[in-house]
Amino acid sequence: MKHEVLDSVARAHDVAKPGLRAGDLGASRDYRPDIDGLRAIAVLSVMLFHIDKRLVPGGFVGVDIFFVISGYLISHNIIEQLSQGRFSILEFYRRRVKRIAPALLLVVAATLAVSQQVLRPVEAERVAESALWSLASLANVYFWWFQDTGYFAAANSEIPLLHLWSLGVEEQFYLLWPLLLLLCVRPKRYGALVIWAGLAALGSFMFAEYFFPQSPAFVYYMLPTRFGELLAGAVIALLVSSNRKLPQWLIMPAAVTGLLLLVGSLWLLSEDSVFPGWLAIPPTLGTAILILAGHSGRSWLTRCLAFPPMVWVGLISYSAYLWHWPLLAFFRYGHAEVSAPVGVVAFFLTLLLAWLSYKLVEQPARRARGTLVQVFARQYCVPAGCLAVLSVGAMKIDGYGLRWWSAEYHAKLEGVREQGQSALDADYVCQRQRLTVADLSSPRCIVGEHRGEPNVLLWGDSQAAHYVGMMGAFANSVGAGFRNLEVGACPPILVDPKDIVDARRLANCRASAELVDSILPRYSVVVISATWSDYARQSESFLPEFVAMVRSLAKRGQSVILIGKVPIVVGYDARCREKELSYPGLQCRNVTASPGGEVAEVNAALADVARNTANVGYFDPTPFLCPGGVCSALQSDGKPIYFDRSHLTLATSWALGNAIVAQIGVPEPFANLAGWSSTPSASP
Repeated sequence: MKHEVLDSVARAHDVAKPGLRAGDLGASRDYRPDIDGLRAIAVLSVMLFHIDKRLVPGGFVGVDIFFVISGYLISHNIIEQLSQGRFSILEFYRRRVKRIAPALLLVVAATLAVSQQVLRPVEAERVAESALWSLASLANVYFWWFQDTGYFAAANSEIPLLHLWSLGVEEQFYLLWPLLLLLCVRPKRYGALVIWAGLAALGSFMFAEYFFPQSPAFVYYMLPTRFGELLAGAVIALLVSSNRKLPQWLIMPAAVTGLLLLVGSLWLLSEDSVFPGWLAIPPTLGTAILILAGHSGRSWLTRCLAFPPMVWVGLISYSAYLWHWPLLAFFRYGHAEVSAPVGVVAFFLTLLLAWLSYKLVEQPARRARGTLVQVFARQYCVPAGCLAVLSVGAMKIDGYGLRWWSAEYHAKLEGVREQGQSALDADYVCQRQRLTVADLSSPRCIVGEHRGEPNVLLWGDSQAAHYVGMMGAFANSVGAGFRNLEVGACPPILVDPKDIVDARRLANCRASAELVDSILPRYSVVVISATWSDYARQSESFLPEFVAMVRSLAKRGQSVILIGKVPIVVGYDARCREKELSYPGLQCRNVTASPGGEVAEVNAALADVARNTANVGYFDPTPFLCPGGVCSALQSDGKPIYFDRSHLTLATSWALGNAIVAQIGVPEPFANLAGWSSTPSASP
């Protein structure tokens, strides 16, 4: 290992990607092994966070560490070459292709091939789409525009090329920043540029903070809100190029401060934090300080960062970053959780693949000779073109890959899909990410036999949506109807939900609640259901605020009916029956649950509110859904009852409603509504 590290020093350091080395634009004397140590911290943080978030709660800031390093190395090398009058933009891009493209194309090709054989066709098609955009350095734009963020969408942790958004950000930076430096840099006159770059970085953090509620996806994925981290590295490069160093007495305190900022960010931030934004400043500043301290002089901290094993991890960190995420995504796709033994295997398998890629792909590619056109053709254009053709082909055949020719697979898949449809699959279920004015009057949102606008409104989130079939059965049995309006992951309350919902949903929840509030007086009956237990866990204020709203509606003469939440079937994967048709070794099993826990507690609290409040009723379908106190995810013949761990399938919802009507008629409190009555015939 020591020989390998010394050899790499002699060949200098690559720039701008995790694990790439800086010497492609500078001389070997500029090599900073402590920067490879920083890369090691970055990639190890990201890997551990993705294996188990509890290991390093803020490990996602490893990407931001990479951004700062990239901004520093790119800027430092360009500025040095500009000052020497030997910078060539064509040579810059030639080296970028050699350093970035080969390993990236290898991972994209492997991921594309596996996805077409293992993933469900709909997900394999999305992988092909994301691969196509990634080849054009636009992965971040793709995931901003097209990523499915619906309630029932595949988890982010199962999207194999999601991590390439960060490469898109850096590659777009490479297109803009060298040109700006070429226009703005004047030899040995960097003071004004330092100020402007610092102000632009601050503006980027500010923009990210204040634009987050409007578009969290844009803030997370796009260059304008990540520019600050890259510019912070550029500011350090400008200071270094100006021969600015920290005083000897300040080097060690500065390095310790930088380390504390990094460690604090890694441990105190979490995925629930508003990030990037102001919270991106500590890890950015910490990384920048460590780079400047390492330039100013040696300390025990820089020696630790230059420890040979750390440098080795830093050298392979680009490939490690590329490989780790698809490995974890494909495993989670079939098995949901990464256990400790699997996490250990994934960790070392990533390092092995990274080392092989570094030795067999990265290094040979770096040694390749040729003009920009030759390098671009051999190392990017031809292989990327082939992958683009394959990606388009995969999209044209809907992600089936070689399964396209299997009539048996098509038949089995279609059968499974028909049995497991969610409420969202029906056009009469009006669950939205954000309600529109058109939804308030659309006849498609009315269920049952009713002419004109009904006097009953079903309102809530996805937990209300999966009761549309059950309520439809009640309505059909007596010739009634109702309008349904649901907003995914938004609580049905009229006060500001900022303490209850994810910041990324806040703007949509607020706007949707305003629209519902504007039409509530139209309805004499308001039926409400939601994921009560989740909101109550998120904020202690939810239940008091919700109950106050319910009593306010009841006081003005409206009838309110609350529907309890069904038990959660932990460990149930709604897509498992589709997955097992092509995922090697996967065997789906039935999962059961018993009514109880926090779901039952919140349901009981709502039932108590109904008992003690005039014009408020409560209904819980759990006794009908879970005979004998056992809730099963599947029927005895394997057909699904639950769509996912906490939602019923559309077929189950209708069947449940019809079964209830057959046993007891339209249940109370629905039976007390005008036109919603029938004769009970049995008990559950």
